[in-house]
Amino acid sequence: MNDTQQRARTVSYGSGDFEEATGRIDEALRSGTGMVFLFVGASQEEKQEALTKLSAPDRLNLHRYRVPNLIGERLVETQGHLREAFDASDEHAAIVFFDEADVLLDPSHDANADEDDAALSDYFFDRVENYPGVAVVCFSSQEYVGRLEGHGADVVVTF
Repeated sequence: MNDTQQRARTVSYGSGDFEEATGRIDEALRSGTGMVFLFVGASQEEKQEALTKLSAPDRLNLHRYRVPNLIGERLVETQGHLREAFDASDEHAAIVFFDEADVLLDPSHDANADEDDAALSDYFFDRVENYPGVAVVCFSSQEYVGRLEGHGADVVVTF
C-alpha cells in the first residue's frame, strides 16, 4: 500500500468527521498540497449540497466537469481534454469536480483498449493527486474506489 492509499479516510456525509475533514481544506491550500475527496453514491442533490459545504463560505471557485464529456476517441485526445480542464482550474483557491468518473474504471468492451484505459485512468488520477487545490471525484459505487490501484484520496465520503 502506498502513502496515497494509507492517508485515505472514509467518512459519512453530514457527520462530524466530514465537517472535520472540510475544516482541513484551508491548511491543505496554504501548504500547497491540495486535498482529494472521493464522493461515493451521492445523488445530484447531495453532490450539490456537499460541494456547497466544501466551498463555503464562498472561498473557493468551483469548476465542474462530467468525465464522459471529456473522453475522446483516442487516448491523446482525452488526455488533451483533461489537461485543458486542469489547466483551466489551476488556481489554489479552487475546487475541480469530476462527476461520473466511473467511466474511467469500467472495463472497456474493446479488447485492444486495455492499455489505453489503464494509461488514461493513471493520467487522470496522477493529475488529481497533484492538483494544488481541492479535487473531488464522484463515483456511483464503492466498487470503483477499490479499483484505484496505486491511487487514493485524502477523504472518501460515503452518502
